Amino acid sequence: MSGNDFDEIGSINIGPIDPRELQQAEHAVEQDYYVAVLVLEATSDAADHTPLYEESFVLLKAESAEEAAEKAADHGKQQETSYQNEDHELITWKLKQVVEVKPLEDATFDDGTELYSRFFRNYQAYESFEPLTGEEA
Repeated sequence: MSGNDFDEIGSINIGPIDPRELQQAEHAVEQDYYVAVLVLEATSDAADHTPLYEESFVLLKAESAEEAAEKAADHGKQQETSYQNEDHELITWKLKQVVEVKPLEDATFDDGTELYSRFFRNYQAYESFEPLTGEEA
């Protein structure tokens, strides 16, 4: 090794250090993971249209619950779109509601990691809410 690789006390020369970079690292706020539950609604100008809803679970990284809620709403707004279907009917997807934003208790993302849960008392209401089957799509 040349004499330029080590200084007098045997340390590696890493070049100049910008103290602003160290300050930024010291003041960096740790971000946490959140899960947001969004509901989007599809409407149409067709006379016989029945609204279609999508429940979406979105992973967010934020410094606070407030920031996570803002990011959830922004994400939902970004999903909004309009297009003409094959029958030339206008379909419009809009964010209906940000249902909930919760911090993830375990952000290890291993097999079996729980991303979202909620409690409810009315099982009949829950049971009546079934996802679309292949026959209905």
